[in-house]
Amino acid sequence: MFISGCKTTEANYRQAYERAIAARDSVETYGEAAHRMDMRVVVIGNDSVCVKNERVRPIDGGGAPVDILAYNVVVGQFKQRFNAMSLRTRLVDAGYADAFVVETAEPYYYIILSTHGDMAAAARALRAIPAGFPVAMRSPLPFILQTSR
Repeated sequence: MFISGCKTTEANYRQAYERAIAARDSVETYGEAAHRMDMRVVVIGNDSVCVKNERVRPIDGGGAPVDILAYNVVVGQFKQRFNAMSLRTRLVDAGYADAFVVETAEPYYYIILSTHGDMAAAARALRAIPAGFPVAMRSPLPFILQTSR
């Protein structure tokens, strides 16, 4: 009796790995797509900024100011509260003492760098984020969050 087996090789593993990576990078989950769908571009003067309107609430221990104003510069977004709080701590340690965390109904956690009473001030603050900002941001960050409470 002869029993044969399938021998795996490094090349087979490599091909499977590359296919998995390509599939992961080409497919966007529904939650990620839905989360970006309500983003709009607003033109302010000669500039355009991404704005999202969402109801939020401050979270305990998140460093939120007494008044969260209507327009907020968002530099981080997470599904996990721990990750949001960790990023806020890193920002505070880097000199951004006004950074705070808010939560949406989903829940989704936003790390807000600054809060403003008008869109133009928020757009200026967004554009003033330095190139050497201590946090790597990828699209759609940074953006302006227009809050409704």
